[in-house]
Amino acid sequence: ALAYFGPREETLEGAIKDVDIIFNPPSDSEGFLDYPNIYPVTGDSTKPTHYKLLVVITSQIDEIRSRKLLREYLFGIKDNIRPCMEKNGEIYYRFLLKPYQQADKKVLRDFTAEAVEYDDIEEFPNQSNINWQKTVLTWIQSLEKQEITFDYAIIMEDQSIVNLRKLLTILDSSVINTQTLTPRQKSNLVWGSFDINTNDDMFIILGQESIVTLLDLNYFIKVEETNNTKRKKQPPKLITQAYRYFIQPNRIDESDLFFINDKVGLIEWPNAIEMVPKETTIGVGHVYLESEKRNVFSHLSISKITACYPVPHRSDKLSIAVVSSSFVYDNMCMFPVAYILAENKREYARRHGYSFVGRSEEFDQQAHYKHRRTVWGKIDSIEKILPHYDWVFWLDMDTVIANQSISVEWLFEKFTEMVGGKDSFSKIHLVVARPKQDATINAGVFMIRNSNWSRNFLRATQARKDLYHNRQMEQRAMWELLISPDYKDGTLLLDKDDHTFNTFPHIYVPGDFVVHWAPDDCPVKPILDAIGKFRQYEMDREFKFTLKHAPDH
Repeated sequence: ALAYFGPREETLEGAIKDVDIIFNPPSDSEGFLDYPNIYPVTGDSTKPTHYKLLVVITSQIDEIRSRKLLREYLFGIKDNIRPCMEKNGEIYYRFLLKPYQQADKKVLRDFTAEAVEYDDIEEFPNQSNINWQKTVLTWIQSLEKQEITFDYAIIMEDQSIVNLRKLLTILDSSVINTQTLTPRQKSNLVWGSFDINTNDDMFIILGQESIVTLLDLNYFIKVEETNNTKRKKQPPKLITQAYRYFIQPNRIDESDLFFINDKVGLIEWPNAIEMVPKETTIGVGHVYLESEKRNVFSHLSISKITACYPVPHRSDKLSIAVVSSSFVYDNMCMFPVAYILAENKREYARRHGYSFVGRSEEFDQQAHYKHRRTVWGKIDSIEKILPHYDWVFWLDMDTVIANQSISVEWLFEKFTEMVGGKDSFSKIHLVVARPKQDATINAGVFMIRNSNWSRNFLRATQARKDLYHNRQMEQRAMWELLISPDYKDGTLLLDKDDHTFNTFPHIYVPGDFVVHWAPDDCPVKPILDAIGKFRQYEMDREFKFTLKHAPDH
């Protein structure tokens, strides 16, 4: 028979005890989940990390395809099915997004999904493009506060291609274009191509000390604004100005900066692959066509360099993916909070050694190709991700993990006790709740095991074409399947359960795991309000609060 579990509503009142905030049910509340202690979550545990190379790639908001190509060809990141959860590779990279005043709605939606899925983009919403290089250098300098250090940094645009492995080999050798560098010269290195104004946007390689020097030496920037205005000529970039100033014989000794103007290794795209020397070329800039970028990577035999590693699969630990939608609907309702909600789930995953996977493409394809409601992308996403993990923990975008101390393994221990032991739980493939006020399950939160049972269940869910445009859609399909003879024994139904892992905001009590808004109206303001309250509660256990919610819940 279907396994049922539901708390007694009357046991909730007065359940919060002492400063540890332990959810203690009365002893006669058999099977009720007693929540583990709640401890403050302060973000990533900062560990000092040193890299040989920092890779900074500047980009415009709409260059999504360029960033995708560079992730794949430079770092071997083809998708986010098994994402990088820590920056634990050979190098540290980030895309730095140039400030923008406005963008097409579709671009904003796609960019938001990209930011959620890859978590490798920095934005500068309050900056201007007037001195972009200074903004970039200031950001690089700020990494020290995060205890991220490096020997060298390369600043490149997303229309440039650099052989990072070859670059590292040259830097390790201390020999650039037959010139052997001293340790002091390496620390103060400014290596680029400075013959035309736009070339230092292609790529600049900097020693760590040179960044501080460039930011401090504002006096050398003597732009002849009047002359440039008359000539209608843009002034050279900051680093090119520094080069032109200090390269003068009478100024060479004014700073420790060591400039290399490289016309051989760092070149501009000559529009023909045959014109790119294989032996001497380190980087090619201003390559705008995607097909030509791929040709350059192939022509120069550029090998990928590891930027990060996914969470390793271990025999002694379940492989778990926390999965959510990163798709922003056309009404832009969740646009302001999509990344914030993803960070809430990503931090939870990091804390417990899970992967966080956000998906948008499967949602985007529903109307265009599958001719059904967008929400069905949830089932497509889970089918795609499930083979790579032991369990998938699905959370709708409009959920917030309120108690990050509760692990999936801890829940599994409780579920195991509920169903009568490990052997019985090994036959459970789906865990889902039916809220007290609902006639069917709420499919906004559930856990599903990687098994043939689950694959068949998902395929059968997909087959319900009669529900492709029904109001309850995939939720109705899942409900009717899990109560059927073929699937009821493999389902743990948390029946009339509002508190194990799917809690509506108006019935939230401290200690609840996941809060789910699921309103008809846009829940952005209540969600932002709740996240602020959760953070305050983490710091002050005496803080009393309630959560705002839309009228339908």
